[in-house]
Amino acid sequence: MTAKSTGAGAVALAGAVCGAYLITRKNELKIYHYDIVNSKIPKAFEGYRILHLSDLHGKSYGENGQNLVDVCAEFSPDIILFTGDLFSRSENIFTIKRRIPMMKSLNRIAPVYYIWGNHEAAVPDKAGLMNGRLSEEGITVLRNESVRIYSEDEYINLYGLELEEKYYKNSDGSYGDLPKVTTEVLRSKLGTADKNKFNLLMAHTPMPFDAYADWGADLTLAGHVHGGIIRIGGVGLLSPERKFFPKYTKGLYLHETADGKALMEVSSGLGKFRLNNPEMISLCVLRRSTDDNR
Repeated sequence: MTAKSTGAGAVALAGAVCGAYLITRKNELKIYHYDIVNSKIPKAFEGYRILHLSDLHGKSYGENGQNLVDVCAEFSPDIILFTGDLFSRSENIFTIKRRIPMMKSLNRIAPVYYIWGNHEAAVPDKAGLMNGRLSEEGITVLRNESVRIYSEDEYINLYGLELEEKYYKNSDGSYGDLPKVTTEVLRSKLGTADKNKFNLLMAHTPMPFDAYADWGADLTLAGHVHGGIIRIGGVGLLSPERKFFPKYTKGLYLHETADGKALMEVSSGLGKFRLNNPEMISLCVLRRSTDDNR
């Protein structure tokens, strides 16, 4: 064997090893645990367990998503929140409906609340049909609506934000100069937040975090960015809007407001192409603080 062929073989082997590593990392499913501390959390919600799922797209996790359902059941959540992109816009209605058994099974574990992401917004007719089927199964679809979540005789507010496709992509398919999501936009869609209560916001995109916090969200759950698609050294490289190094990609973020501190937890999601960026389930546990600044 010549030196040239030996070198080529080494490069091929290194490439195969690297490829195998990346494929393995792609198919891992990581569970992240966060304690959410806030003085507005009612006493009855101490230890309340919120399971956050996002961005499934075309991934199946076994027949009827049973592998994902089994993992979720292990964490005994009080509620399950799905923050959009349950399917991809390119799917037909028959493949989209395959998500229904999975969502039904999740709803047996704990009440499921679901909002639209940008892929649902891109195909509202398909998403609307899906909404009807999910509602029949007892799943709550929040479309710029709010509900009270009770524990004993106390409650927190849960809001579900739905944005039109124009906030994600221009009509010509470009991503430049998209309209901004401001506090005024949020008030027009969700009303005025009661800042005396703990407000939990489901929002597909994490990008307007400052607006969410200023509007009155104490905790925002978001997805959309897929962890930055490719992660190097804990940094996500690209957003779905084709922007490099997006500000929010994965994990827990803090924003200071005049009313106190707001948190946002961003999931890297369950599906879509990714490198060095495992799929993710988040468990957020509410903890009551006696500090009025938390």
